[in-house]
Amino acid sequence: MSFIWPWALAALALLPLLVWLYLRGLGRPAAAAALHPDLRLLAQARGRPRPLRRHLPAALYLGALSLALVALARPTAPLPLPDDRTAIMLTMDVSRSMEAEDIKPSRFFAAQEAARNFVRSLPQGVRVGLASFAGYAVLNTPPTTRHEQVLVAIDGLGLARRTAIGDGLLESLRALPERGPEVTNTRDLPAAAIVLLSDGRNNSGSDPLEAAAEAKRLGVKVYTVGLGTENGDPGMGGWGGFWGGFDAETLKQIASTTGGRYFEARSAGELNSIYRDLGRSLGWTVQPREVSGFVAALAGLMLLSSLGVSELLTRRIL
Repeated sequence: MSFIWPWALAALALLPLLVWLYLRGLGRPAAAAALHPDLRLLAQARGRPRPLRRHLPAALYLGALSLALVALARPTAPLPLPDDRTAIMLTMDVSRSMEAEDIKPSRFFAAQEAARNFVRSLPQGVRVGLASFAGYAVLNTPPTTRHEQVLVAIDGLGLARRTAIGDGLLESLRALPERGPEVTNTRDLPAAAIVLLSDGRNNSGSDPLEAAAEAKRLGVKVYTVGLGTENGDPGMGGWGGFWGGFDAETLKQIASTTGGRYFEARSAGELNSIYRDLGRSLGWTVQPREVSGFVAALAGLMLLSSLGVSELLTRRIL
């Protein structure tokens, strides 16, 4: 936490003086004395002595005053805020191996559901798009703030043969705004990221690692997700060179090269958890914001608590 007016915190130095005056006042003798005919009854009315509880209203009042003085200094705190300049591309493997049912109800349906949840979790102002790849890559929808359009595109995906991870990555890069091949300086460009899911090995099109190098040059982080069980679906062997497991090493290198992260999903629940966590981190930016109002509200709450506790602890003999 930082402060816009840090000099106002100097007023906190007065608090020890207030504590001293409070303690000094407790030690003063009573200004007048009154006789009571039944001291035993008076002692019972007073109740058991509670030396700490009697100071609770004063402690709450002191806390309220401290927070009020802090609010005067106009504190700021880093808060997560939607970043409407961010563009995110979902890049999905739609090769025939996604029909495997080692992840229920199938890899493909689990990936679709996780992608829908990811889109729904993003702030409304964030641009998100969808690309898919099998033997070739397709831009299903460019990055847009109309998230419903992306949900419709996810529902319309179909499967095809072969796996071109590199082409899928390059297609997503081309779809990101302000990141063409002529870009040389990415320092002032808006944030961009790609979430790439695959359940197989690249066997068509461009080299995925060369595509990753291009993503790094353009300042785009790629988050890769390997989908499937370790050995794939034993009942699906052999369609035109189909291999049941994902290429973890290539996916790791893509993420590492671009500064992203690599994940493995062995179940639909794990996949949804990965996409949910990514949705909570991508599309947001942390910026300092003034929180004086919040601190002042806490001060008011503590002041009311002080008055309430003081009223409860006050005993009246009628």
